Amino acid sequence: MENKNSHYLKIFTLILVAPLVLSGCVQIKKGGSLGTSNSTATAGGLFRSSDLGETWNRVTTIYTLGEKKINFNAASITTIGLDALDDKAIYIGTQLDGIFYSYNYGEGWFNTLKGKGIVNDIVIDPKTNCTIFAAVHNTIYKSTDCSRTWKDTYFEARAGQYVTALAIDATKNNIVYAGTSGGTFVKSSDYGKSWDVLNRFDDTVKEIVIQNHSDSNILYVATQRKGIFRSSDGGTHWEDLMQLDVDLANVDEDAQLAGIIKTRKEKLKLEANEELPAKELEKLNSNKYKIFGAVNGAKVNLALSSDRSNKDAVIYANSLGIFRFKYSDGLWQQLQLLTPDKKDTIYSVVVNPKDAKEIIYGTTNAMYHSVDGGVNWKISALPTAFAAKVLEFSLDNKFLYLGAYQLKTTK
Repeated sequence: MENKNSHYLKIFTLILVAPLVLSGCVQIKKGGSLGTSNSTATAGGLFRSSDLGETWNRVTTIYTLGEKKINFNAASITTIGLDALDDKAIYIGTQLDGIFYSYNYGEGWFNTLKGKGIVNDIVIDPKTNCTIFAAVHNTIYKSTDCSRTWKDTYFEARAGQYVTALAIDATKNNIVYAGTSGGTFVKSSDYGKSWDVLNRFDDTVKEIVIQNHSDSNILYVATQRKGIFRSSDGGTHWEDLMQLDVDLANVDEDAQLAGIIKTRKEKLKLEANEELPAKELEKLNSNKYKIFGAVNGAKVNLALSSDRSNKDAVIYANSLGIFRFKYSDGLWQQLQLLTPDKKDTIYSVVVNPKDAKEIIYGTTNAMYHSVDGGVNWKISALPTAFAAKVLEFSLDNKFLYLGAYQLKTTK
């Protein structure tokens, strides 16, 4: 099997034959978003920041032969995949234009899997060089030669069903997981050759998170409208995390409980220094917080990502806001946001893997940045008129990437 270095060698050989040109601006064309420098600039593509969003560079240049200049400035980005074996390698999925991949932090790109449908997810084998899985429309494609060729390794035969999420076990890289729009959760134990159904969530599987940085047996699944589920045994058994308590940002649960206890004492004509019966006090304390799933809108998933600053934690955006969950605490905690309630949709959220207190989230119109765990926020304009669909740190923490996505087609 050829490795990535042989891929580079072929590219450099082409340079000796003809100029390899990097591109300028684009226009949207029917069936895709690629264009030339003679067209009108558009607002999509991938943006890269080396200063946590203070400044941005759009990195959408496509390698071409000759003088023709092409980029993907108009593309809507759906997902980003990073390579654990190469910090510089990036794979991005798009709505109309297939997959773009770069081996130099996005300075130049190649295009593949065009015309197959929406790219919903991309994962890269963390142990085997140049092996990539892509969920495109109703099919999982696999490449073992750095995206030059692909073969389908799974497809949804049922009409209207799509492959929506992927994940690879970093410890046992023969294990690949996938989720579908119908809620089917499948597992391959032989590098994608065959698949078994592990669970049916009866709702679209939007995201699969493996805690590969600590324990790859721990999985999280985000469904579209039923919330978040967790498995500690590689997907055999599942816990509904929406049944756990939530500490809401706009509710002072301690003060609320103190008021209930005071009222109860007055009813029982107890002195201020007297305690309620132990069983009653225990019951009141157990009801201090609301059940997360009982809060209206809590189950509507917008984004889920691993909080790699902790061995087992996630950060979750839903229609109510952003919530952090550390499994050892067993409690969801809502962050106090600057975003006006239900005035702007959150599309992406990420925690700096090197600093648990640094959180960044993106919306339709802006990006929000906190360095104190969500107590205070700094707001900044997006570098695009598109929504901030994807936010991701490079694995070496050198860059922050922002994938732009057009919500509505402009005329």
